[in-house]
Amino acid sequence: MSLVKCKECGNKVSTKADACTKCGAKPPKKTSIVKWLVLLFVFYIFYTASKNYDDYASKNSSTIADTQKPVVKEKSKIEPDKTLKPIKKLPPKPTWVTSTSKDKMTGEFSAYALSPRAFPTKKMSFPYSNVHSSLGIGCDKNGEWVYFSFSSAPNLTNAETKKGYKLISTRIKWDEQIQNVFLTQDWGAKFIHFRDYKAAISNIFNANKALLELQWHGQQSVYFEYDLNGSSKAISEIRSLCSRG
Repeated sequence: MSLVKCKECGNKVSTKADACTKCGAKPPKKTSIVKWLVLLFVFYIFYTASKNYDDYASKNSSTIADTQKPVVKEKSKIEPDKTLKPIKKLPPKPTWVTSTSKDKMTGEFSAYALSPRAFPTKKMSFPYSNVHSSLGIGCDKNGEWVYFSFSSAPNLTNAETKKGYKLISTRIKWDEQIQNVFLTQDWGAKFIHFRDYKAAISNIFNANKALLELQWHGQQSVYFEYDLNGSSKAISEIRSLCSRG
């Protein structure tokens, strides 16, 4: 048994007494050894857990930092298929062209509409292996005319010689319609003209292509195919120019 001071009056009171004999206040109770052991055990558990966490954090600090970084998603990249060949752009399709001319001596004005170049459907032999042709329409203040122009003067066998020119009897196929026609060629000229130009212009307006047959000397039958797409616009343009010129 031990004595302690009363917290109220200072009187010495036995630790086993229920209250102070002088003022009646209850004396402070001593903490039992069991409680101290429990407190020490709890403190030990807490200390051990804290130490283990610090060790784990120091060893894995880089991993933890990486997990805390924001995840940035990379944009998906579509790799081109190298096995596929790139699509080649086709060159623009040739079309009809127009031009004008004015005689320096007389001042007379004329306009022309010309088809894209046409080559023989089967290449001719020398000296005509590079020959090409175009179908043209010309106009001036006096009228219109239709002709075939060639890079080399045609040497034809199906032609009747006339005074100053040759009369050619041949065939032209407008789309799927075959027509027998008469054409004229001045001696040695690179141009063959339609005799019936009105019918020729009408066919040019209404057809998509024309196939000309010629009996070329030393070449048997020769065929030139002309593209007529865009001809109507070109003809209308030169007619407008000629009406003003």
